[in-house]
Amino acid sequence: MRVRTYIYDSDTPVDYVEAVLERLERRDESIEFQDVAAAADRDDAVREATFAIRESVRIGRGPDGIYDDEGNPDFSAGVLITQAPTGRRAIHVGREALEALDDEER
Repeated sequence: MRVRTYIYDSDTPVDYVEAVLERLERRDESIEFQDVAAAADRDDAVREATFAIRESVRIGRGPDGIYDDEGNPDFSAGVLITQAPTGRRAIHVGREALEALDDEER
């Protein structure tokens, strides 16, 4: 599994986002990190992050875990986009990102 992108919000991260970031830093590959809170324009950053997810999903809406109660994108839980050797992409939201990295290390 190749990690392509990790999207998160450093202003409101959940407890395991830091653990995911630490594991990703140890990987020997180029990973795109998108921290929507660190962008000069938060709205643009959210649009870019949403686009990255839609590009990976291709059909339909992104996973429910990235939306708040009002239906707005919320990246507090973190979103990991991975790619299998076949080219197929997968989206891991929240704790699933940590589990995906754990599974690969085994």
